[in-house]
Amino acid sequence: MSFPDFISGLVNLALVGLFAGFTAFRLRARLMPGWSGSPARLVEAVLGVGLLVISSEMLGLFGLLEPLPLVILLGLLALVAWLTVIPRPAGPGDPVPPAPAVSTAAQILAFVAAFVVFAQWGAFTSYNLDHGITNFDSVWYHMPFAADMARTGSVTGFFHTETVFVNWFYPQNSELIHAVGIVLTGRDFVSIFINMGWLALGLLAGWCVGRPYDRPHLTMLGVAVLMAAHTLVVREPGTAKNDVMAAALVLASAAIMLNRSAARPDPPGRVSPDWAMAVGGLAIGLAAGTKVTALAPALLMTLSVLYATVPRRRLRAAGVWLGSALVGGGWWYLRNLVATGNPIPQITRVGPVELPGPEQLQFGRPDFAVLHYLTDGGIWKDYFVPGLNQGFGEAWPLLFALVIGGLFLVMLTAHGRLTRTHGAVALLAILAYLVTPLSAAGPEGDPSAFAINLRFLIPALGLAVVLVPLSSWFDRGWRRYALGVLLVVLFIFTSASDPVISAPGRTFGVAIALLFVAMPFAVWLLRERLSPHLRLPPLAVGLGLAIAVFAVFAWPIQKSYFEDRYQDFELADGSGLTAPYRWAEGITDSKIALAGTTAGFKGYGFWGRDLSNDVVYIGRDASHGGFDAIGNCGEFARAVNAADPDYLVTSPFLNFNEYSRPIASPENAWAENDPALVKVMPRVKPSHANRPVTVWKVTGPMDPSLCARLGAGSDFVPGLKDG
Repeated sequence: MSFPDFISGLVNLALVGLFAGFTAFRLRARLMPGWSGSPARLVEAVLGVGLLVISSEMLGLFGLLEPLPLVILLGLLALVAWLTVIPRPAGPGDPVPPAPAVSTAAQILAFVAAFVVFAQWGAFTSYNLDHGITNFDSVWYHMPFAADMARTGSVTGFFHTETVFVNWFYPQNSELIHAVGIVLTGRDFVSIFINMGWLALGLLAGWCVGRPYDRPHLTMLGVAVLMAAHTLVVREPGTAKNDVMAAALVLASAAIMLNRSAARPDPPGRVSPDWAMAVGGLAIGLAAGTKVTALAPALLMTLSVLYATVPRRRLRAAGVWLGSALVGGGWWYLRNLVATGNPIPQITRVGPVELPGPEQLQFGRPDFAVLHYLTDGGIWKDYFVPGLNQGFGEAWPLLFALVIGGLFLVMLTAHGRLTRTHGAVALLAILAYLVTPLSAAGPEGDPSAFAINLRFLIPALGLAVVLVPLSSWFDRGWRRYALGVLLVVLFIFTSASDPVISAPGRTFGVAIALLFVAMPFAVWLLRERLSPHLRLPPLAVGLGLAIAVFAVFAWPIQKSYFEDRYQDFELADGSGLTAPYRWAEGITDSKIALAGTTAGFKGYGFWGRDLSNDVVYIGRDASHGGFDAIGNCGEFARAVNAADPDYLVTSPFLNFNEYSRPIASPENAWAENDPALVKVMPRVKPSHANRPVTVWKVTGPMDPSLCARLGAGSDFVPGLKDG
């Protein structure tokens, strides 16, 4: 990236951030003027995210997701907000959440926890800065979806990454935000840091949950325990995975509504339909529009809010909450409904009711849920206990005992109906995890994906861990101190501390923590002295200074990133795509077709350094939005000709059950049979001779008639469900 391009991208980012942030600030000040401090900042953050997502969706409906339209649209919204044409809400006044004073010791405890977690995440972010994004789900569909939205400027299409799963039906709020970063800068550098923002939002929400009840440090420490756990730290920082985004937004929704329920004039624990409820609904809608696994907490929280609404106002509350939620996350489900007749096409049966959805031709791995093995002692010994040790540290029994026992305390003793009901919501959401498909994925008796998919539990567990301190059992005295000590112990023993101590990126991690935690905290501590000179909230000023300092160093950091991107790395599964990735870094403005699911599951590297390549997977459309593999040489040749690529990449079928033993796929033999395809890269290296990944230059149309030279056995579809 040239320096002028870098400055242009920086200006675009600054304008979008300033316009969205200013509009969110003015909206909150106009519609919720009584809110101040951290809950106000949380409301503004949710509104800012909502403005960005909704504006991008609106432009994407017309294929206009581009820098200038986005800047103009957000600029116009900021102008409207500045002209104060937004009417003040009618009614008796703005309910103000209580804000008890927080002790210095509590502030320091929260600061230390946030500093350590940011340092951990920064250390892992450093790895991706050194090598490029290599996380499996990120290169499989998160980043390809984002890159396709950025290339087309549209949010209406379905981008097919492979033919085994149907992830193009997933909600894509997180991918849309990555797409905005790509649109504004032309590269994926911003994507490396997006999850750090969700980490900050989650910690802020954790603080806000306990603020009205004089225990924000305990609720924030609960979030820190979860965010520092291995299951998040090793997969979320510096990648495009969206578990942390969904969890942070669920927490934000809960925090806003719990602050509202603590306010007057409504009875304690009750809520009325107002702007706070609208923002809470927006947050939960944004979460549901991010990840399907957030749907269970979203549905349960909806029922909880309506149950806690003051009598005779539930119908209006339903309209406010559900309307805001649909605005935040409804687009992706509406798109699915229009295309297939089913808002969640992955689910084709609910009890005896059959729903429309694509019939999948190929089979990746069995989608067993944890409940399938819940009473199997052998599975617990060989998979569940080691997986929980890996995901949450060896103190996981203590963590789950605190969560489950604490939720019962919340349901029995917490202040107010909404808080008690939220305790039931968190418990039910955890139980819903037990029946979540793929939570124990793998062959019968071999749930090898259990540890990886513990992340499905994160939104529910995050909600649970912040609610436990709200039990009145911890209102004062030794019990509160004991809970604080217990949370500190859990933070230490469930925390992935290696990144801070020994990881190569530890220096970068500490620097990130100093910049984005220590600097805002210092400004906040000095707020009394600085307040005569500040026109903005101290926390916002501190964060703005941190961003400004980071922007100064961003030029050399991104320069190093793009020089090293996909040059010195090795994909963990040994898929044979390392050399093709390096080759693709030098390819620009070309169309690259992929065949064989190994390339499809690892497709992001073929977009190139500047993401200017058009990457497509070769397959055929099927009913109800499906996309199937082609098992016939002649049909394959015609599909390649229709795609008209500059290059074709052939690869084997990815074996999810044993990555080191890929399954033969016929596309390489079909390509080798046609002289229109010239081999650019041979089989990657001798050690990968059993898993060929080949790059072909397409010099002309393939000739389907040449397929007759091949034997009948050359036509087949690997991984058939009935095979």
